[in-house]
Amino acid sequence: MKGSRTTLTSSIWDEWTAGPVAEGEKPREEIRGIFEGLHTEERDGGSIVYSSSRLWVFRRLRTLWSSWEEARDFDFASLLSIPPSLKGKVFFRLPPQLLTSLDHESGGRGMEWLKGLWGSCGSLYLPKTGYYLCFRISSKQTEERTVRLLKKKGFSFGKRRIQEKFEITIRNQQEIVDILARFHMFKTTLLLEEKAILRSLRNQANKLVNCDASNIRKSLEAASRQIEIARTVLEFPDYREFPAVLKQLVTTRLENPSATLEELGRMQSPPVSKSTVKYRWKKIESHIAPLSQRRKGAFKTD
Repeated sequence: MKGSRTTLTSSIWDEWTAGPVAEGEKPREEIRGIFEGLHTEERDGGSIVYSSSRLWVFRRLRTLWSSWEEARDFDFASLLSIPPSLKGKVFFRLPPQLLTSLDHESGGRGMEWLKGLWGSCGSLYLPKTGYYLCFRISSKQTEERTVRLLKKKGFSFGKRRIQEKFEITIRNQQEIVDILARFHMFKTTLLLEEKAILRSLRNQANKLVNCDASNIRKSLEAASRQIEIARTVLEFPDYREFPAVLKQLVTTRLENPSATLEELGRMQSPPVSKSTVKYRWKKIESHIAPLSQRRKGAFKTD
């Protein structure tokens, strides 16, 4: 199960990394979202150094780099610092000219921006039941922009402050599928919907099994009680005066200790319904306890 979740998580980020690059201002919009979700390490000669342990973020950034007109004069590799082991934090130095370009408001902050932001500081959690998509944002300003955009697009969400970050969470399954589709992550949406269907089928199967187990337990308990009653009936002084249908029911139960009430009914001559079997058992029970008290009179039955 753990391996399955790991594979699905890898598939999600692989699709985010390899997603199509839009035209016009949208690549810069996505890049802006990526940087707003990264951690700021320090200022270096007017440049800002960003960092993240998510290597795939920088793979995506490299794909977008050539589509960002202002960035074409800067060698991407020279701005990047990757640990030799490929583990730990990756650092990226953003020159002042590019920082100014990103801060420019033209192009806005839409779904491409949100996609970039989610890739750098978001996650999709897959617990045993349901799943939820969240953003963990460091900047109050970025958190406010995210809230405004989600409200504008009609998404419902919750938010809280945790570990000095602003956490925004979407839990509605259909809205999660919708937002991933707007990120052009169609393979992931299909995987999640498939997972939701499998979970639903598994839960339904578990309910049926539990229901069957409960019914079997109740049937066995009822059968055990009826066997006890049947044995007591045989010792009852007036047993010979019992109607034939009640005697037949007692005998059938002793000969078929595991039969259900419905099965006992089919064994009667003529066959009777489950409700009739219940009624006859009540008639028997009402005339055998306590054993020391003799009961006289005729017994009638349906």
